Amino acid sequence: SSSAGLVFINSLNGQIDLSESFPGTYVVTNTANVAGCGVLSSTFEVTIAGQTWTGAINSSWNEPGNWSCGFVPYPTTHILIPDVANKPILSGGLTGTANNITINTGSSLEINDGTIQIKGSISNNGIFTSVNGSIELNGQGLQIIGPDVFHGNTIKNLIVDNLSGVTLQGPLNVSGYVKISSGILNSDGYLTLLSTSAGTAFIDGTGNGTISGNVTMQRYLPEGFGYKYLSSPFLAATINEVSDEADLSDPFPVVWKYDESSITTGWISYINPSDIMNPLEGYAVNFGSLTDPVTADITGIVNNGYLSVTLYNHNNTYTQGFNLVGNPYPSPINWDNATGWTKTNIDNALYFFKASSTDQYGGTYSTYINGISSDGIAGPIIPSMQGFFVHVSDGAYPVAGTLGLDNRVRITDLTHPFIKKKGDTPLEGLLRISASFDDEIKYSDPAVIYIDPKATMNFDGQLDGLKLMNTDYDAPSLFSVANDGKKLSVNSIPQLFGDPCKIPLGLKLYKDGYIIFKVNEIGEEMAGMEIYFTDSFSETSIRLGTINEYRVFLKEGEHYNRFFLEINPSSTGITPPYENDNLIRIYSYRGILIADINILPGNKGNLSIFNLAGQILFRTNIDYPGHYEFSPNLKDGIYLVRFSTEMEIVTKLIYIQNR
Repeated sequence: SSSAGLVFINSLNGQIDLSESFPGTYVVTNTANVAGCGVLSSTFEVTIAGQTWTGAINSSWNEPGNWSCGFVPYPTTHILIPDVANKPILSGGLTGTANNITINTGSSLEINDGTIQIKGSISNNGIFTSVNGSIELNGQGLQIIGPDVFHGNTIKNLIVDNLSGVTLQGPLNVSGYVKISSGILNSDGYLTLLSTSAGTAFIDGTGNGTISGNVTMQRYLPEGFGYKYLSSPFLAATINEVSDEADLSDPFPVVWKYDESSITTGWISYINPSDIMNPLEGYAVNFGSLTDPVTADITGIVNNGYLSVTLYNHNNTYTQGFNLVGNPYPSPINWDNATGWTKTNIDNALYFFKASSTDQYGGTYSTYINGISSDGIAGPIIPSMQGFFVHVSDGAYPVAGTLGLDNRVRITDLTHPFIKKKGDTPLEGLLRISASFDDEIKYSDPAVIYIDPKATMNFDGQLDGLKLMNTDYDAPSLFSVANDGKKLSVNSIPQLFGDPCKIPLGLKLYKDGYIIFKVNEIGEEMAGMEIYFTDSFSETSIRLGTINEYRVFLKEGEHYNRFFLEINPSSTGITPPYENDNLIRIYSYRGILIADINILPGNKGNLSIFNLAGQILFRTNIDYPGHYEFSPNLKDGIYLVRFSTEMEIVTKLIYIQNR
């Protein structure tokens, strides 16, 4: 055993730290102070060889018997992988560790659904495969990834956790994610984030480190036809970055930006190759007439941390407060994230564009707001390089709004398809209808009515989505109309009581033809009501749920005050008892009994729930006016609610539905 005086002396470099365990031959000097004898010393040579892979049992990295010293390598262990029959494979989601790794000619190392943590260097004269694995560099000194270290120059995930940094010296393609937990990754222009039909690589925004140097990000498009709304994840990339996919010299401009302050359409050509693609700004790029898949790419210095932009609503005729913005990060972001967003005077809706498959210059819009999707597909996840519209709130014009975000809104989602991703839609109180030409069913345009207790019959920027008119010649634009005249793609209405609700529908067409109105979805709460689609011109009224289609010939143009939805919540045939709305408003929402008590005559009140046989099922005292929510835990059905004070009694029939 070694005494306290044992030191290792490298004949070239002097004294070393044994914990580093560098392979090689060393002079070992053992010294000791012995009473009466003075200083005693002994010198000899020792060789440290590290571990050698033998593959004596199988190909498992984590099998001790496959290593020359009979144990799985530690973080300080230098390993040598010679050309033997069983080559090492790290798999099964496990993590392996090593210091320096040397792979001899004819040999290989495969990381397959696992992670290899490397504290030292990589010397590869064989094959190092990690297309399905993670490489983590977590040393203390500067680490290098040299050229052609990994098979095909491609790995799945790259993790850097090294305060001294990591430098790339050759091309490295990542198909999964890059996470800089600490330190700096010096990309030197060699890093590419791959994108295929299976997924798009991203940079994880949760890391505390940074990336210096240019990075290339790809974006797979399943069809390169017509316009796509793009954004740049980089600090100062130029329009020249899209010249590989779009012909900037085309007589008809192929790249456009959007100016909300314009008194015309708002679209401004933006084709100078040196024009900057500003962070948080969106651009419409025409990829031409070919329908084949396209993989676009942009190169630059990645955006990171807090970013913001000032947007406006001038209430001009054509732009109407809409602004084309974009995801500024090399990762997807979540519009509904509770933290990380600044949305000052910004409505809560997202508006996505989808190019037509026949009209190179047209397309359709879909809306997402408050968990509701106009088409059942659009959702809160905004993919990397995705452009989209937002609306600055109405007010005293011009209204200035601030859209800001930081890394907290970024998510780790590899399979974030371009355009949009399906959202979580509460279906119970939702009605989704659509309109299409009878010979162009695939271009149907949806509109949604949904119930929300916070809603009114007027436009609410936090609950309702405005209608952006489609530009596809073959696609109608269907919308509902709020009481204040706003045209809506997603329309929230309040919880309905005894009186029917009448909602006007509007339609804009670019050609004559037969239009089919169709019910795409009725939630359970809506299905329990009487809902009629009415054509006042032909004096036709059909009850939805029994008949879900209506066909009519319409001329080109806009159609108002002809089509309506009439929703009658009182489908039971029972007439509600007396209710004083000035005193109390009582209703049920998903099993919750809600009471808005405006005044309380006398000193106290009492609220009770009875079944239709007169048995009391729930009772509570009310001491103050205000908003109350109760969970009576009752089955679905009709109940009598009575609110009594010292001076007045109010009763009402309600229908409680728990879903």
